[in-house]
Amino acid sequence: MEHQPQKEICSTAAKSEGQIGPNQAYMLISMAVFLWAFGVVVARGVHEEIPLIGLSFWRWFVASMAILPFVFKELLSKFDVVRQNIRLLLTQGILIVGSGAVLFVALMFTTAINASLVNAAQPVFTVFLARIIIGDRLSRIQMLGITVGVIGVISMIAKANVQVLLNFEFNIGDLLVVLAIVGYAAYAINLRKLPNELGTFASLFVILFLGSLCLFPFYIAEAIYIKPLPFNGFVVFLVLILALGVSIASMAMWNKGNRVVGPSRAAIFINLLPVFGSIMAIIFLDEELYVYHFFGAILVCAGIFMVVRESKKESS
Repeated sequence: MEHQPQKEICSTAAKSEGQIGPNQAYMLISMAVFLWAFGVVVARGVHEEIPLIGLSFWRWFVASMAILPFVFKELLSKFDVVRQNIRLLLTQGILIVGSGAVLFVALMFTTAINASLVNAAQPVFTVFLARIIIGDRLSRIQMLGITVGVIGVISMIAKANVQVLLNFEFNIGDLLVVLAIVGYAAYAINLRKLPNELGTFASLFVILFLGSLCLFPFYIAEAIYIKPLPFNGFVVFLVLILALGVSIASMAMWNKGNRVVGPSRAAIFINLLPVFGSIMAIIFLDEELYVYHFFGAILVCAGIFMVVRESKKESS
């Protein structure tokens, strides 16, 4: 496929995404990653008490139901658009909801450090797939920025200890993490294919609703054979927070921003996950602050700066 210049990509996408420019798109993407980090911290705090597949199902399903009243009229008037694109919307639902569920399952078979180290490769996977599938290429400076960012993430996860990397052993859980990040990357790349006739929240409703329906059988299996999700005040509050704050807000911002700047340029911001996650873990989970947190955060921010600055040169 012929490579599209970044200037053409951004200007075309901005017209279909409410006239937002690259700067606003990068801000939306950063806010989305911040909310994802919040969701990760919450999951870390409750994973031993609450079955995560059940929590995941209700989070996505409630999110879709919360959107429905606001997009119902649009969906009725554009039913033909939804019907014509149902395969793509179903695929997106399976990719985003399924990848999250696979990641939860992976944590049952691998350590959090292993999963985090493998997950650090997600921006690289996204760039690789985006180049093959849609011809979205990065400059050498931008590739260097992604490399610097990944090094920053790994240094934070490994606590700047080479021994942690030397002790790394690949297992079935890590293969599941790879499957999850490939799913996330494919979702990001497919966002460009979503019909412009559907608004951000209308397409998000269909994606989340279809995805949660596909997850439903696995939720039932978990409830029967492993552990049912308890329905008490705390769980209901948790589901509402994750559905309204993390699922709806973060996915809407990620989808909108990603369609403007492209999956490869958005992917570098995923490196902010451990940065935001560490800040919140220090505040809410009483974790300690170390030098490697600063070192890793500086490298992550430097990598993002290199990618964004080069993108602005391409757009000018």
